[in-house]
Amino acid sequence: MSWKTYTVKEDVDATVSAYVKERFSLSSRNLQMIFRKKRVKVNSRIAHSKRMLKKGDVITIELPQDKDYGVDVEKGPLQVLYEDAHTLVVYKPPFMLVHPAGQTKHHTLSNLVAGHYAERGEVHKIRPVHRLDRDTTGVIMFGKTREAEQYYTCQLQEGHIHRIYRGLVEGNITADGVVEEPIGVDLVFDNRRCIDEFGQEAVTEYRVIEHDDKQSLLEFTLLTGRTHQIRVHMAHIGHPIVGDAMYGMRNKPYTRQALHAYSLTFVPYGQSEQVTVIAPVPSDLGCELQNKKLP
Repeated sequence: MSWKTYTVKEDVDATVSAYVKERFSLSSRNLQMIFRKKRVKVNSRIAHSKRMLKKGDVITIELPQDKDYGVDVEKGPLQVLYEDAHTLVVYKPPFMLVHPAGQTKHHTLSNLVAGHYAERGEVHKIRPVHRLDRDTTGVIMFGKTREAEQYYTCQLQEGHIHRIYRGLVEGNITADGVVEEPIGVDLVFDNRRCIDEFGQEAVTEYRVIEHDDKQSLLEFTLLTGRTHQIRVHMAHIGHPIVGDAMYGMRNKPYTRQALHAYSLTFVPYGQSEQVTVIAPVPSDLGCELQNKKLP
């Protein structure tokens, strides 16, 4: 167990139990356990789970430690781009799921991350902060602790984590632009997304790196994080990602969409200095996406 102290900084209308469950990403079982064992205090006094909180209250809580990884441990190659006591940032290769889903229980990035922790003699629940599509490569972050995961989730929602992608699109784009169209689930194919006036807000900025009569190399900044956001937005304006069989066409030599999560800029949990982590563009996307810088 580990004691943590947290000051309620916002106006709140919630019980202690509801607040700490959300704030520290606790399961119902763990929540019941810490209150039963009197491991939650408010303003230095043992707290009843139904006590109402107010701004300025100081919560002291003894959090349960992780006892397992939540996925099967697999040893294998893993490219670590950044790591500290609370944070792990790695490179996701193509053709790999981030986390087990459906009938796929093994050979995901999360299985390899569990293997990495196990090799270091550490036990952390696997907590991806965000996701990448199966065929998209690049930088991806995991929170090692509940506190770090919650911190990064809030940072992401508030726009304090800066994500840049690189992609090759069909057609000639000569000027920078913004696509601001809501995205919802396709009513026919639930694994697809589409522009939907009743969908979630989605904003994608793009800058032109290079272009010719057939293709354009763009750098994308995500201001929201919807499933397939870049792919849907670019297809919507008539410039689908090259090799994207779902929202465009797949032609040789591309065996997947030419989209890569290039960099992640964030302030690590518990620190004050911003860091930028870059994932080199893989060779299968060709020289078009390689380490060119914007003018």
